[in-house]
Amino acid sequence: MRLIHEQDFLELIMANEPDFYVRQIAVANIIDEKLLEKVAKNDVDYHVRIDAVRRIKNNDVLYEIAINQDEDYYICKEAVMAISSPEILHKIVTEAFDKDIKSVAIGKITDSTMLYNIASTAQDFYVRSDAIKHIKDIGVLEKIAKTDEDYYVRAVATQQIEDEQILFAIALNDKDYYVRKEAVLKINDDKNLIEVIQNDEDHHVRKTALEKIKDINLIKEIALDESDRYLSRFAQKILEEREENVKIPQIKDEINTMDIESDRGEHSFDNGEETSR
Repeated sequence: MRLIHEQDFLELIMANEPDFYVRQIAVANIIDEKLLEKVAKNDVDYHVRIDAVRRIKNNDVLYEIAINQDEDYYICKEAVMAISSPEILHKIVTEAFDKDIKSVAIGKITDSTMLYNIASTAQDFYVRSDAIKHIKDIGVLEKIAKTDEDYYVRAVATQQIEDEQILFAIALNDKDYYVRKEAVLKINDDKNLIEVIQNDEDHHVRKTALEKIKDINLIKEIALDESDRYLSRFAQKILEEREENVKIPQIKDEINTMDIESDRGEHSFDNGEETSR
């Protein structure tokens, strides 16, 4: 009687068994890398191939599967997920045709130098943006946010930054309104927001800065300034909305107070007996 763990017997099953479920069971017992590679690349059934890919340890074989344009996306993805070599992951980012497969590879890279290399040299701006999302070094992010030629890449880098002064500098100086707006969205200092409003030429950026201001008196000043009618009307709208938000809880508190006083007015208790007032 042949054992299921005998590799030559498993190879016979993979070559001759028509039932894909039986072949899946066989794959779960294969340890021979060459046989797993053969199954992963040639079996007619998707489920059998993907099970074989998950068992492969050879990074070079996984690389070949990952960049195969004719293979199913999810099998390519599983191949990338199984790769342990940063160098091969970087190679996939450089050579793969599918940008989603490139994105999966970038997501597995943890080396900051390698991520910066991708973020600064990849031709595809989507690939550069993907790499930026995994960078933690504030100095690297600032450099990209201030120097990359593509506005979208600069915006993505800006989104990763928390430093108020770096964001403020970007909000004042970037040539593209979208990048400036992304910087403004992360600024919390009212003084900096007011300076953006006073200096930016784009009404989208000024409007975004105005929405972020917390000091109601500053908003009132802008509402009264007729030199920028668009911003003045928007400031008035903000004031109306905020005042309404204040009024609603106040009204609820007044109603609750009235209900309590009404209850107290209807009944009093004297020596444990209820008497009407």
